[in-house]
Amino acid sequence: MKVDHTNTPSVDQLVDVIGNSSVGIAVTDTSGAVVLHNKALSVLMGGEADHLGKRLLVDGREDGTARLLERLKETGRIDNVAVTFRGPDGDAHRDARVNAVLTGERVHWVSRPELGERLPVSNTTPEDLSSDAATWIRAVDEREQPSLAPTAEQAEVMAEFYRVAPVAIHLIGLNGEVMYANPADVALVEYTDSPTEYVGNHIRRIYEDQGLLDDFLSRWDEDSPIINFRANFVTKEGAPRPVLIFSTAQAQDGNVNNTRCFVFNDPEPQRERDTVSAFGWPA
Repeated sequence: MKVDHTNTPSVDQLVDVIGNSSVGIAVTDTSGAVVLHNKALSVLMGGEADHLGKRLLVDGREDGTARLLERLKETGRIDNVAVTFRGPDGDAHRDARVNAVLTGERVHWVSRPELGERLPVSNTTPEDLSSDAATWIRAVDEREQPSLAPTAEQAEVMAEFYRVAPVAIHLIGLNGEVMYANPADVALVEYTDSPTEYVGNHIRRIYEDQGLLDDFLSRWDEDSPIINFRANFVTKEGAPRPVLIFSTAQAQDGNVNNTRCFVFNDPEPQRERDTVSAFGWPA
């Protein structure tokens, strides 16, 4: 049984999940011209796509993007490629890792910042509040939506991004239920042949560390970010799957409406897994 591709979040959910995610997202045509992008990508680029001629510029140059596009035309997909996004002045820059997939006339990009630290952390010293992970998510939260932000009018483009995204995406709702999981997410934990055993059930079944999950569930209710966090998922057959998590939540009145969980195969699976913390995100 294949994943049901009709199992897609609502347009409003897609606008929120894509527009407000903690990782950079863009959809371009095959020349690199931007169709839509989110706040996090604006932060990576050092400004609006409008300031960059409405083109996605990798390493601050047209030829950087062109090289990636040529690779995509040959392979259809790239994963964990190190790039540098530079701002309009060419000085300010952010290092990132890019995943992308080519589908017909569109390219779907997901870029995560290269960070040395994570959220949540294991203590409450002042340095934790100024870590590069905390600085990153503050910059994203404070950024205004770009003029090329995802909109309801772009429903088809957003739905395609969700279906073909080169990273795992799932939305967790009240009480920890997996509301939606895209094909990459279902495949990550090896439920492709039986997606309903995963989607619609509690997220608990895919976390190796149950205490860690309980910690996360309380954070999502408080809209506390989980950034650059290494954990182990568990596949359907019980094997550990090292992952890197970037997650925020849409919460109201102390209850989560849905999370925005973006999950990457950990490129450094040999690293120690991060642990439960007592750190609370400052109000």
